[in-house]
Amino acid sequence: MKKFQNKKLLMLGSSLGTTEMIKYAQDNGCHVIVTDYLPKEKSAGKMIADESADISTTDIDSLEIFARKKNIDGVFCGVSEINLKSVKALCDRLNLPCYYTDEQWRLCQNKKQFKQLCIENGVSVPKEFFVGENGMTEPVDCIFPVIVKPTDGSSALGISVCHNNTDLKDALPKALEYSPSGSAIIEEYVVGTEFTSVYTVVDGEASLVCLRDRFPTLDHADATAQFDASVAPSKYYERYMAEINPNIIKLLRSVHAKCACVFFQGIANENKMVIFECGYRINALLDFYNIDEAIGVNYMEMMIDYALTGKMDVVAGHEGSHKRYWCIFNISCHEGKINYDDNTRDILQNSSVIHCQYLQPVGKTIIENNSLTQSVFRAHINSDTLEELKQAIEFIQSKVKVRDENGKNLLFLPFDTARLNKHYEKGNR
Repeated sequence: MKKFQNKKLLMLGSSLGTTEMIKYAQDNGCHVIVTDYLPKEKSAGKMIADESADISTTDIDSLEIFARKKNIDGVFCGVSEINLKSVKALCDRLNLPCYYTDEQWRLCQNKKQFKQLCIENGVSVPKEFFVGENGMTEPVDCIFPVIVKPTDGSSALGISVCHNNTDLKDALPKALEYSPSGSAIIEEYVVGTEFTSVYTVVDGEASLVCLRDRFPTLDHADATAQFDASVAPSKYYERYMAEINPNIIKLLRSVHAKCACVFFQGIANENKMVIFECGYRINALLDFYNIDEAIGVNYMEMMIDYALTGKMDVVAGHEGSHKRYWCIFNISCHEGKINYDDNTRDILQNSSVIHCQYLQPVGKTIIENNSLTQSVFRAHINSDTLEELKQAIEFIQSKVKVRDENGKNLLFLPFDTARLNKHYEKGNR
């Protein structure tokens, strides 16, 4: 008998990762119902679900009535933070499992509160110069460069790197625009390599399952969020394990993390290693593909298990100092209405590519905003050697062609794979 036989899962909306979650639940015998306000042909989740309903994911009252009528056993969504808040509200009403508490979400969602949580647990953070609310006009005494961002924004929107007071004056209104609470934070801009650490938490025990370094796009200056590749292992692995990991474990215990997937973002250079952000959710890069293929830990499946059963029936794995290269390769576009041929099947013929997808539909208009919303293609690559990884990236770049309606190339500058050699030549490889 399949482990989800006779169970029903309500999926809220369609975002990155939703279809993978639906297929996993269905393969294990679950009846999946997807709801959102979109017509079926525009909702990837509805297209493959066993059943669907046209109810907005923010209409909690209607969702509660529907869920009770359908005898729902679990509620979940993809990586959308708005939908995750609805999941929590609905689970509370239905007395169903939800992996996070209001306190955990609040502490990790608000950048000011998260920074204080880090300080309390000995996790190094960037120096803070100011946190301001809407209407702030006084100059800020700070040492440039600084980074300005909404205290509670998402998708890397509203973030700016400032090198002088003129930049700062322009950046503050943008940050405030993308802050639901109307506040912005100004902190030191640490120059170095951005990294991401990913943890699974099973029965209160947290384990690092991935630590990867980010290669920002060189297509334009001051790219704060847009990237070409995120690659594991991090060349800072040993330092991270000594300086950061013990205190991250302590932090997760302090918020009583029980069963969860949590990621942290930070910056490392020769002099310091700091953490600046946290996500108490499945990350939008869906690196469970790389992690599962490499060490047999699939945190997406763990989260679905918890939503339907209230437990994670697994033993937490650990990244360790692995000998292979894991890469999330990202391709972005400039402004324009995009057109491309979906050649993912051809790209998957490369033995190192374990998953790939176009992130935006043909006909979508891309807007220049220096955020991840300009990403149009992403591939997950696991290779035995650095040379194999480079060859896979070059193969993908030869295949992905995105143009506007007039045939103009919209792609960012290609990723120079020689950056990988330079990055690792003084690292731990």
